[in-house]
Amino acid sequence: MKAISIKPGDKVALVTPAGPINTARLSQAVQIVENLGLKPVWGDKIHKHYGYLAGSDEERLEELIEAYQNPSIKGIFAVRGGYGTLRLLDKIPFEIIEENPKILLGFSDITALQIAIYKKIKLPSLHTNLSSLEHKYTQEIFKQLVFEKKRINLDFNTDFTPRPTIINSGEAKGILIGGNLTLVTSLIGTRFLPKFKGKIVFLEEINEPPYKIDRMLTQLFLATDIEQAAGIILGIFNKCNRENFYKKPEESLSLKEIFLEKFRSFNGPVIGGFPLGHINKMSILPIGARIHLNTEHQHLKLISKIFE
Repeated sequence: MKAISIKPGDKVALVTPAGPINTARLSQAVQIVENLGLKPVWGDKIHKHYGYLAGSDEERLEELIEAYQNPSIKGIFAVRGGYGTLRLLDKIPFEIIEENPKILLGFSDITALQIAIYKKIKLPSLHTNLSSLEHKYTQEIFKQLVFEKKRINLDFNTDFTPRPTIINSGEAKGILIGGNLTLVTSLIGTRFLPKFKGKIVFLEEINEPPYKIDRMLTQLFLATDIEQAAGIILGIFNKCNRENFYKKPEESLSLKEIFLEKFRSFNGPVIGGFPLGHINKMSILPIGARIHLNTEHQHLKLISKIFE
């Protein structure tokens, strides 16, 4: 399935399906979207608070579905992550989203919603942080991908600083799936996690000690078919280094040691340090699109259309 096209001047809905926001966060989101040449709109539920949630499950779900059903809105942008999308998954009328196939932009906790939408109706979504669209690099990728409908080609040698690390050399083609590691592992055992076989899986995380990264990756290998994936993209694991949690380095494995151990027998390309995750300047990855990952030529290329 392809998403409805978005062009400059179109309206996009700002939504909060997870954590709450304040006036400053909304103002920032509005400015970012306007700078892209789009018209941001939002409903009266945008400032709801219910503990660590942006309103009750019913309020957040209503906000989301209203955005899909509104014919004047062409895209849906999540203002923040936090926590909460998991609570919505068994309540979502996916047939409404299928009838109104609009692109969902978000990351972090929004991972659960994006993966569930792909699993249920094969609709792609854009994995990036809305605030990253303040940066020229991310803006350019957005414009090429969304407005110009280009099949973007990201070159590791020239586009990224520092350059990503090649863990396993090789190339692979497959549907792109993934997001925040905690949210991906939270979907294990539910009906919302697709099979990984033949797909290219990307993962990122923030503020988790190395042993928890180890535990979540171990769970993925024990409970899913991730070892049959076509390729692996590891993003930035921000503030997850052992130095953030231990006084002595020898008290913990390093992230590099964990990644090498988990993926050394993986039969496919693996890249680490890809610019995605909880960072300011990040790339945009289209969940549900078919891509070509080549670590030898050091590029990632979109090879399927995601918009009508």
